[in-house]
Amino acid sequence: MCMTNVYQKPECAGGVFGDVKPRSEVLVKIQSNPAVHEEFLKLRPEFQERFIQFCMGVRGVQMTYDPFFIKIFDAEIHPERLSKFLSKILRRRLKIKRMLPNEHKRITDRGSLLIMDILVEFETGELADVEIQKVGYLFPGPRASCYSSDMVMRQYERIKSVKGKNFSYKDLKKVYTIVLMENSSRELKTVSEHYIHRGRCEFDSGLKLDLLQEFYFISLDVFLDIMDNRGREAKVSELEAWLYFIGSDKVEHIQRVITSYPWFAEMYEEIGEFRRHPEEAIRMFSDALKILDENTVRYMIDEMKQEIEEKDGTIDELMGTVKERDEMLEAKDEILEKKDEMLEKKDGKIEELEKIIKELQKELLKRIH
Repeated sequence: MCMTNVYQKPECAGGVFGDVKPRSEVLVKIQSNPAVHEEFLKLRPEFQERFIQFCMGVRGVQMTYDPFFIKIFDAEIHPERLSKFLSKILRRRLKIKRMLPNEHKRITDRGSLLIMDILVEFETGELADVEIQKVGYLFPGPRASCYSSDMVMRQYERIKSVKGKNFSYKDLKKVYTIVLMENSSRELKTVSEHYIHRGRCEFDSGLKLDLLQEFYFISLDVFLDIMDNRGREAKVSELEAWLYFIGSDKVEHIQRVITSYPWFAEMYEEIGEFRRHPEEAIRMFSDALKILDENTVRYMIDEMKQEIEEKDGTIDELMGTVKERDEMLEAKDEILEKKDEMLEKKDGKIEELEKIIKELQKELLKRIH
């Protein structure tokens, strides 16, 4: 395997993650550490292989695993990283002032508790919630709206408590909900020519109001497909480099990022440090798998629920059709009954006319004779 430093000739990830180790050596190291080996055996085969390749130094890790994303983008330790990334997403330079608690108090005792991945406040007073989702279906529009509303309420409560009677709604700043999806939802795949979707409320009349909430949905799978189709020679923008860093653990993508923006090497090297601490690395892989399994179960439950609802809808539709047919048949029977009644009345009148005619004929014959 290639052992060249990535700055000299970026043909492998070894320069960033350290020297590439043989697979056999990695397996021996895993098996010789009881704590690591026990957790390793709990991983699915796919995750076991990813862990082995990461320990070998031939593969990175995806930042869509919550533990790794939160570790690398910890705004308390490295605020400049998230500041740079979010500035590219929001298309203007912003600097993070502080991280905020990712849990908000319940409005009522029985109210639900929103738990965000990363919540930060910019120096401008604006707030941003960054959500990492391996399954995009789990973060639909209504959930994004709830998270956005929660940020507005946090601002309102804090500013109102500080300013009291001097509070004005104009004191409230914008809030941004940013959702990164490894596997996009069906809605996002219907517009597969775009990998980033920026949205805000607008009025059909052309009215301009500075509303507070903005939404950003980023499809990492769509992004990777688009970039792969562009070819290796295409220039990589800084935003694209960030999305590569977050969405891909492939060596060729790591090379493209570092070749275009060498300062990304520091973050890749930080990831590589986990190779020297297999206990922490396996724990983070295990935590990521646990979160993934929980989300997958929720996804399957939601899918089954939707399937049942769709079937129920089909049954209701069929029942409605049957009911309409029965009503039509009943109406037809009523029409036929009325027709029969009319025919009976008509027959009765004809018989009466025939009797009258016969009597007139008899009377007429009498007069003739």
